[in-house]
Amino acid sequence: MKPNAFLRLAVLAAFFATVSLTSQAQTPAARKFPIIAREGSWVVEWNPKDRHCTVRFYNDKQQLIYEETMSRRLNITRRQTQRNLNAALEQAMFVWNETHKMPTDRQWVAIQFDKN
Repeated sequence: MKPNAFLRLAVLAAFFATVSLTSQAQTPAARKFPIIAREGSWVVEWNPKDRHCTVRFYNDKQQLIYEETMSRRLNITRRQTQRNLNAALEQAMFVWNETHKMPTDRQWVAIQFDKN
């Protein structure tokens, strides 16, 4: 094999190894980013001594538009939990945009987690 051909083959192999390693290294990092809602935001609060948590939804003006207390804790680092909270947030945003009133006797968050 000619030295020039060997050098080309070595550079090509190094290139493909670098590309495959960087693509694998980025995959776990991409999972760390939260799923962001299109409109509004949510906050989950809980007491360490208690199994209850409170979920609050806010619009883009930081006005409280919905609040719900659940008899369980939510792991907000899970992507499915974030998706469920965003789905409940969309329902709350829809009602808020239509009525500009905070609904009371709803269970939007609990319903999202009971579906799964």
